[in-house]
Amino acid sequence: MELTVVLAGIPVRLSLRSPAYAACFQPFWTEADPVAAVRVPEDALKEAAPHYEAGTTPEQVEYLELGPRVCDALLPYGRILFHGAAILWRGRAWIFTANSGTGKTTQYMLWKLCFGSEIKILNGDKPLLEFREGGILVHPSPWRGKEGLGSLDAAPLGGIILLEQSEENRMRRMLSAEAAGPLLTQLLFTRKNADDVRAACALEERLLAQVPVWLLQNRGDAASAALCRDTLMEAQT
Repeated sequence: MELTVVLAGIPVRLSLRSPAYAACFQPFWTEADPVAAVRVPEDALKEAAPHYEAGTTPEQVEYLELGPRVCDALLPYGRILFHGAAILWRGRAWIFTANSGTGKTTQYMLWKLCFGSEIKILNGDKPLLEFREGGILVHPSPWRGKEGLGSLDAAPLGGIILLEQSEENRMRRMLSAEAAGPLLTQLLFTRKNADDVRAACALEERLLAQVPVWLLQNRGDAASAALCRDTLMEAQT
């Protein structure tokens, strides 16, 4: 199955072996001429399959493996796929990031429970970042995570919150040198090409220069969400 989608303003042609996940891409369909064509090679599917949890279907593997390959195609245009849950709050996008299973969705749910209409979900798992002259814009993507959380809204990036599980709630601003390593692991490209690695590192440098990064060590409770919100509010005053 062939379809063209527009992601962060860039049209890309996708090749799917099965229409099983075509609905995930439907909100992004376009008739514009694509600037690149992306598919997951058969050998790459076989290589990737053992790294997913038991019960993951070949169609799911293809859907997930498309993400980094699409990111490769978008790198020359100053776009990159980022692993995190992005929310809209006070007119800006804020991204909770961490390794899988560390509490990104939990933190969003806590914010939603505690602060309700103050926030809106932009993307639950893999938003796209667009690097512009005036800043960084957070876009939706078809990769929304297991819960399928997301919208079609875009917003300027206000900051990134790196999550760690802890027995005590603490939050502090990270130095750029300290944040560089953890954030690099959350940039979702294939890392198979040296030029792509250099391009991604250049975008990360811009990210660290323009956007604050916070470390939230937390218990995964309502108090951690309140601490995070209060800290961010204080930083903006």
